[in-house]
Amino acid sequence: MASSFPSFEKTIQFLWLCFFISNLLDLAHADPPYSVCSNNSNYSANSTFQNNLEILMSSIRSNASVSKLYYTSTGNDLDRIYAQYMCINYITHDSCSTCITAASQDIMQVCPGDKEAVVWEELCQLRYSNQSFLGHLDVSGNIAKDNQKDVENPEQFGLVVNETLSDLTKQVAFNASANMYATRQAAFTNTETLYALMQCSTDLSPDDCNTCLRVAMENISSCCDASRGGRVLSRSCYLRYELYAFYEGANESSKSPVPGKSSRRKTWIIIILTAAAAVLVVVILGSLIYYHAMRNGIKKWKKQNTRLDRNCHGIGHPNNNDFQLQNFQRDGLNDGESAFMDLESIYAATGNFSDSNLLGQGGFGPVYKGKLSDGKEVAVKRLSAWSDQGTDEFTNEVMLIMKLQHKNLVKLLGLCVDGDEKLLVYEFMPNRSLDVFLFG
Repeated sequence: MASSFPSFEKTIQFLWLCFFISNLLDLAHADPPYSVCSNNSNYSANSTFQNNLEILMSSIRSNASVSKLYYTSTGNDLDRIYAQYMCINYITHDSCSTCITAASQDIMQVCPGDKEAVVWEELCQLRYSNQSFLGHLDVSGNIAKDNQKDVENPEQFGLVVNETLSDLTKQVAFNASANMYATRQAAFTNTETLYALMQCSTDLSPDDCNTCLRVAMENISSCCDASRGGRVLSRSCYLRYELYAFYEGANESSKSPVPGKSSRRKTWIIIILTAAAAVLVVVILGSLIYYHAMRNGIKKWKKQNTRLDRNCHGIGHPNNNDFQLQNFQRDGLNDGESAFMDLESIYAATGNFSDSNLLGQGGFGPVYKGKLSDGKEVAVKRLSAWSDQGTDEFTNEVMLIMKLQHKNLVKLLGLCVDGDEKLLVYEFMPNRSLDVFLFG
């Protein structure tokens, strides 16, 4: 029994080794370069064709640092070779040069002796042929690659992908300013964004570019409908999309709306904003109408209730014979100066009877602190409109205060009667009262 354990451990180790090697092989197979070789036309070693091919690869490498798309040919008759490379448009010239250098070496290794071949690196593609292909659409041998991770909602994801790629195809193929290259971002969920890129070889016509990208979309739908990303490698165009920013310049600020829920949300936002704007317009118009109506009403009221010198005369108006205060004068006033005070001046002095100026509450109404335009501080007694104190009582209070002249009694400086407003203006005595003087 004991002798069986070493053999069991060796078996486990062997299985782990096989599993590890198989994963390495799978990873190696999944990484670029990807290639398509002709396998039906070969050139001989050390032949003129091989020599021309080496010259062609050298020329391509030297131009990759200054151009991201290049087409050239060399040789004569049956030994003539045509070649073209295309780098993904967003990369720099240095990155393009590095990619094409690797591609020119790989294409000689993966397709040795072939008179026609194409390789795709991560950021570029390179092809050569003994037949001229400039300006000719070629979708044979397209390679579709999917992201190994699956998406959680493939149906919704498929809708976003199809809509995004369809719009992007039109832009790449038929928008001259795009120069047959474009990227796009579209919101898939609240936290995930679809990033897509398409590019055609610029020697194609707009219709051929459109055809190439449409075929690529069919290739991608047949291989990658449940994957989180995919790409199609074609001789004449390139397509890729992912749920991460795989190209330079991608950002979160240019998301397009998600079909379905997000578009409905956007519609509701537009409706709400439009309704709010309409309500705001109605409120503003109503306020303007109310303002003009009140203004006209005030003007009419002022015409009907003309005051002498804009003072509050009311019951104290000189034409009112039953009121005896016409000769009332404040201390310091010259002869002929009126003791009646302007209601607007009292409003200004007390801040429109602001609560912050409230000194206290008397038997017939509140008392407010105020400051006249000349800087003098006053106390304003405002008789309540519902007070039982009528005109006679108000008159008697004023007459009584006029007769009681004492250094320790507050002085009456003025009065105002306007409609329901009955106001008495006293001098302001901070922290002083009669009981202080009497009782210490």
